[in-house]
Amino acid sequence: MKTKMKRYILLMLIAGLGALPVSAQLLTLDSCKVYAIENNKRLKEARMKINESEEIEKNAFTNFFPKVNAQAIAFQANDYLIDIKTPEMNLPVYDGNLENLSSATQYAYVPGLELKALDYMNVGMLTATQPVYAGGRIRSGYKLATLGKEVSEETLNLSTRDVVVKTEEFYWSLVSLQAKRSTLESYKALLNSLLKDVQVSFDAGLTQKSDLLKIQLKINETKADELKLENGISLVKMALCQHIGLEYSENIQLQDTAFSTVMPEVLYLPPATALANRSEYQLLNKAVDAGILQKRLARGEFLPQLAVGVQGQYLDFADEQNTYGIAFATLSIPISDWWGGSHKLKEHEIKIDVARNNLNEKSELMKLQMERAYKELTESYQQISVAESLAEQAREHLQVITDNYEAGILSTSDLLEAQAIFQEAQDGLVDAKSTYQIRQVYYKQAIAQQVY
Repeated sequence: MKTKMKRYILLMLIAGLGALPVSAQLLTLDSCKVYAIENNKRLKEARMKINESEEIEKNAFTNFFPKVNAQAIAFQANDYLIDIKTPEMNLPVYDGNLENLSSATQYAYVPGLELKALDYMNVGMLTATQPVYAGGRIRSGYKLATLGKEVSEETLNLSTRDVVVKTEEFYWSLVSLQAKRSTLESYKALLNSLLKDVQVSFDAGLTQKSDLLKIQLKINETKADELKLENGISLVKMALCQHIGLEYSENIQLQDTAFSTVMPEVLYLPPATALANRSEYQLLNKAVDAGILQKRLARGEFLPQLAVGVQGQYLDFADEQNTYGIAFATLSIPISDWWGGSHKLKEHEIKIDVARNNLNEKSELMKLQMERAYKELTESYQQISVAESLAEQAREHLQVITDNYEAGILSTSDLLEAQAIFQEAQDGLVDAKSTYQIRQVYYKQAIAQQVY
């Protein structure tokens, strides 16, 4: 039996070494996360949204400064717009007494007059207007733009967390499949070794042909399982490469393959404490803040608007050039809008209440999500102990069956069945550890713990 176990261990080592390509491209879990954050298209779009919101914020900041407007007017007519001609005449001399005007004997000579003007005009104006009070709309608009940038940043954090969690899910799924490949390779090697021994016994007339056929049948079954497993590994590799932005290669090998067995109690965080760290919670709060700012903007439309300004003018007309300076102030009171404005403000107040109600509802749901994620984490951890017990029992069972088979007590079918049970138990243990690894990431995501 010791010889059989040594041969079994040796075959496992040979199979493991043979599965590693010479020019393998090694990837660690951290490197996959870095690639995903840098190359994922969803995160690229989120970063562009931040740049967009930053420009909106900068544009809103300019509203605090005076608005400067330049205007120029120039025209040239084909003829004088003012063309006046008066004939020469004698006007009676007026001594102040109306009664003498009709019988005047003295006259003053007035020569004829011709007036031509306004065939061109050049006007330039430069106006600077500074809002003094705009109902708070400028400040509220800037705060709303800043809030928009914060929302974009929080959305990027949320998207980054989702992308990293998906990366870990792909990574550990691939680790699990590759571990199953090693188990299957070892199982195949054991079957091939058994086939040689049975073939020798059959040739010597010590074993029936049915035993030989049963082993060959099992070998063919493992070939079918191997085909499915290899296809699954290739698909997960493709998905991982697409997700992290790398070109697909069959030679990709994972370096971090050790499953973490940290106890769930170490990771636990009370939902009420973890809630404030959730990006979703921050976004819901910002939705309430946005509703309040939008209400302030709406109220500002119905408040007085006061602005002051200066204007400089340049006038070129009738061969004369002049400059003027004007200071002014404007006050606008939208009296007729007050009635309709009250209903608009109530509309915004209702929207704020809806946002607050949504915040409360989603907060409770997120707490439930955290509790469910922890229960699933605890259950998954317990499944590892169950799987380890099953694997140990399967190993002991295989050892007993192998001893009895070598002693000629049990048949080849019993040995093949025990080997299949052992392989299934090993795969179950790999699945349990892989599931627990992924559940850890899910729980960290639920409590907003750093995952990258």
